[in-house]
Amino acid sequence: MSDGETGATDPEGDHPSPADAFATWAVSEPVPLDRAALSIAAHCRPEGVDEAAALAELDRLGAAVREPTPNAVVELLFDDEGFGPNRGRFADPANSYLDLVVSRRLGIPITLAVVTIEVARRAGVVLHGVGMPGHFLVGTPAPEIFIDAFDGRFIDHAGAVEMFTRFEPRQPFDASFLQPTPPGGILLRMLNNLRTLHIRQPDAPSLVAVLELLTRLPGCPLDEFMRLGQALATLGRPDEGARTLEAAAERFGGSDAEHLNNAAVRLWAQLN
Repeated sequence: MSDGETGATDPEGDHPSPADAFATWAVSEPVPLDRAALSIAAHCRPEGVDEAAALAELDRLGAAVREPTPNAVVELLFDDEGFGPNRGRFADPANSYLDLVVSRRLGIPITLAVVTIEVARRAGVVLHGVGMPGHFLVGTPAPEIFIDAFDGRFIDHAGAVEMFTRFEPRQPFDASFLQPTPPGGILLRMLNNLRTLHIRQPDAPSLVAVLELLTRLPGCPLDEFMRLGQALATLGRPDEGARTLEAAAERFGGSDAEHLNNAAVRLWAQLN
């Protein structure tokens, strides 16, 4: 059965919203990285996402890998199929939406890594994310060999250290930076990238959409709920922001709950 044939429907057969689907996928075991990443795009893009088409293309690519090896995956994606970096428009949100990365063959390190991991999985090759600060990599079965999906090439440990030093010159390298990043951590980093982008290039509706997903993740910190409440107020929806903060207060309890409820009171005051 194609990966694209499975769905996040509830036992009664209803179709959840993209945000509900994301929340379900994010706590699944194992996490279906492709489905969860597509749910991000579906929630954050008002024009909609053809998830079935994106999954079918990932299926096609997986079937086209000539042999179950990392080399064959890299050769197919970056030589034959032309996947590569969107260097000219690195800050384009489209680079973070898996369906567009698959269709346009352009992305940033983390989304190109997701394509690589998911195509490899379909071909019987186990790869994993490596959330090195500054530049996301793909880990291979060989502990000291990584794929830089941004440039479609293999690098060794020394190459990874050199790359880290180039992107993060003020931070000392730590061996833990090259440890596997679980799918949940990949989703979190994708959302953090989008959040940072929409804060730097102010876009309140898009920021709200991203924060709505971030706050659905287990262990989401209080600050993200505060950002969501304020972003909703910026859109002229302080009542929704206040209710969001009040719900978060019930989730956190203690002094955090007091902090959230006080912020909610300030938002309610905007309606008076």
